[in-house]
Amino acid sequence: MKRKVLFLAVAVSICATLAHAGTVAYWRFEEGPDGAQVSHGGLPDGEFYPGVVDVSGSNNNLSVWNESWAGYIYRSETAYSKVPLNGFENNYSVKNSGGYPAMWTDSSSSISKITPAAFTIEATFKLENGGYKTIVGRDSRGSVTQGENPNADLAALYFQTVPNNGFAIKFCDVSGYWHEAIAPENSYIGFDWGTDPDGEQAPWYSMAAVSDGATLSLYLIQIGSGEGWKLIAQTDLTASGSPNTALTAGTGDGNDWDAGNWTVGRGLYAGGHGDRAYGYIDEVRISDSALSVSEFLVPEPATLVILGLGGLGLLKRRTR
Repeated sequence: MKRKVLFLAVAVSICATLAHAGTVAYWRFEEGPDGAQVSHGGLPDGEFYPGVVDVSGSNNNLSVWNESWAGYIYRSETAYSKVPLNGFENNYSVKNSGGYPAMWTDSSSSISKITPAAFTIEATFKLENGGYKTIVGRDSRGSVTQGENPNADLAALYFQTVPNNGFAIKFCDVSGYWHEAIAPENSYIGFDWGTDPDGEQAPWYSMAAVSDGATLSLYLIQIGSGEGWKLIAQTDLTASGSPNTALTAGTGDGNDWDAGNWTVGRGLYAGGHGDRAYGYIDEVRISDSALSVSEFLVPEPATLVILGLGGLGLLKRRTR
């Protein structure tokens, strides 16, 4: 009980510190303790319970699906002991406790309605190798109706890995156009659960996706490498011909999702949960403005070179 009271007091203090324009949600996963399941409040599987506090002060809390095969465990492994930008103590990350991890925001929360003209998504993580793994997503089906090869099965947003250890930021805008910036293969070193289930051989990364309404950029830093931020992918949003590149609030509805809800640790495709992010996730922040590198949670110098492309060339659009 004392620990819960102390955590709530700290959360209130942090909320007061972060209550400024731009931060829409900030999930720190500091409830703990190490080895405990993220709480689902004893509710039936799939019911919303605000087990992960949004310290931004906006009350956009996260729920896990349950406390077992679709949940998360607090782990004491972290990328840094204090968050570089704000100095907050960083005691825990979360790691999936089963094969179907899922966290999401409630449809009644304010974040489910936002359609920001500019946005920034940040997260710190180390993940398993291979495949699509959505670190942050936004639920939707049927919103992509314009542009080249519209695909109704796409969700509203994916901040994710792609096959062969690449990265991507992809989203649909309010006009129905699809945008994406995809980094080259082998952009990160992951781990294999069969031989290294705790990811001891994999480094930590922080990634940030930034849209200013005209350009979509994806930045990556390997924590502790001394290399600073790298711009790993970039796309000209204006080339799509869209009259409005603000992020869509999503469309459609499902038995286990609602349009506009944000997810952590899973994505949505063709109306079904998937693209699960197996591994560690920490310090997830969403802003409704285009932050500069100096404003990221890990504010290291940026190296503005797209890895493997030899310049700031635009990446070819894909539909998945």
